Amino acid sequence: MTGTPLPFASTLAAFESAIDRRWDPALSIVLRYREACRHDGQNDEHFRELLGQTSVREGLRVVPLLRYRDVTIDVLDSTSLMHTRTHKSVDGCVTTAQCLLRGQRRIVFESGGNTGAALTAYATRAGIETFLFLPADNLPLVDAAMFESPGAHLIAVDDARDVKPAAAAFAARLGLARVPEVAWRHQAATFIGCFVLEALLGRPRYDHFVQGISAAFAPIGIYRVLEPFRAALGGLPRFLGVQQAANCPMLRAWKGTPIAATPLPSTSGLLAKVMYDGAPQTYGTYEALQRLLRSCGGDLTSVDEGDFASWLATPVEGGTLLEQLARQGIAIAEQDGQPIEKAGLMGLAATLREIAAGRMAPGSRVLVNVTGGTARPHGPGRPERRLSPGASYEPEHA
Repeated sequence: MTGTPLPFASTLAAFESAIDRRWDPALSIVLRYREACRHDGQNDEHFRELLGQTSVREGLRVVPLLRYRDVTIDVLDSTSLMHTRTHKSVDGCVTTAQCLLRGQRRIVFESGGNTGAALTAYATRAGIETFLFLPADNLPLVDAAMFESPGAHLIAVDDARDVKPAAAAFAARLGLARVPEVAWRHQAATFIGCFVLEALLGRPRYDHFVQGISAAFAPIGIYRVLEPFRAALGGLPRFLGVQQAANCPMLRAWKGTPIAATPLPSTSGLLAKVMYDGAPQTYGTYEALQRLLRSCGGDLTSVDEGDFASWLATPVEGGTLLEQLARQGIAIAEQDGQPIEKAGLMGLAATLREIAAGRMAPGSRVLVNVTGGTARPHGPGRPERRLSPGASYEPEHA
């Protein structure tokens, strides 16, 4: 890991002085750390003002969860205090501010659900017209109420392989901005990293940090913030990235299998349907993830449906994972007895499995990032158009 996302905060004293303590991190990490994050050079001050306008609620907290076989498990709660109930609320806030900075009033994006929901919620609130392209199988994952604004367009795509091409073709045809830019994703992740740095400075050292990943923007951003302060933290926690077994291109590359684009026609067979992208390496994050893993002695793994169901049902300290989370105010939304959003829970299931297998030693401490799960859609998203294979989208008022 090289470089620092805190160019003027080369010491802990400088970092701490840049924190805006008027803002509790449970309310907004964007407003708490906007003075401590890299922005746009000469436009820094204006961009910070825009962040103040676009911020709604981007809260984080660390809560104790349980002990299993003498391993302490805490949770980075990136869901219950977020405006859209996933860590992508930070992306929504940052992307909207960047669009306002550039005068972009109509934007196009594709998503498996979480990013699209956040960009829609934040951008339409700022008066920006949005066009979200989403796999049709994922309509139950997005809230119909979020698309009631006349400026929010939801386009369902029958074949998940067509989602990115359809969004790209539409944006090019109308000359619209396709967002978020990769740099904005890294910027959003830096805010999360600032919170983790501050939280770690006030706690005993964690030996492991675990999160479910697709392109891995969040852990890359977190570790870029932590790296310059490795010595002050007593070393970096080992990162364990978790992918679903049915769609794990980063894991295959890490284990020596060349990355190949393996787009899926449907998300129906996936454990985490929001992580539908079969080629997340196109964002250029694999090399950064590889450096991260080597720098902290980390690893990647996967969970399948059996792992997930088994560990979610296993009682630990008198309760299942869902019951333990609920005791800490993290109520995972369910439908027909199953979690609606599973991506945020994959890290917890993998953590229990790794402990049981002896790969996390007794006496160690683990921080698991639960990135989503508490959103409760009020009816599935109702698309204004559903695209069959080969079809294109033309809005009524282009």
